[in-house]
Amino acid sequence: MNPHTLNPPSTLAASQRAEFFRLPAPGKRDPHFGLSRGWYYKAAGLGEIKMVALRQRGALRGVRLVVYDSVCAYIHRAAQMTPAMSAVATTVLGQTSIDLTEK
Repeated sequence: MNPHTLNPPSTLAASQRAEFFRLPAPGKRDPHFGLSRGWYYKAAGLGEIKMVALRQRGALRGVRLVVYDSVCAYIHRAAQMTPAMSAVATTVLGQTSIDLTEK
């Protein structure tokens, strides 16, 4: 065994998280929250989370990234909202809430 080879501790990978991550492939779930691609598009369309689109100039296709902290903030907001508050917000704002308990 090479004495100069360093193996990082296994806790190092667990302590780091992404600032952005790619949308999951169609039919798949993301590894961070277990949410679907459709959920992310719906939440971004309602302004609940942030996504970033990247593409090189002149390219037809690019990549869409989800802002990790915006999803965490949304989940925290949803966890603090009571059922009565959710019903009032839906009535007043005319928006439908996003169900986190997808099938």
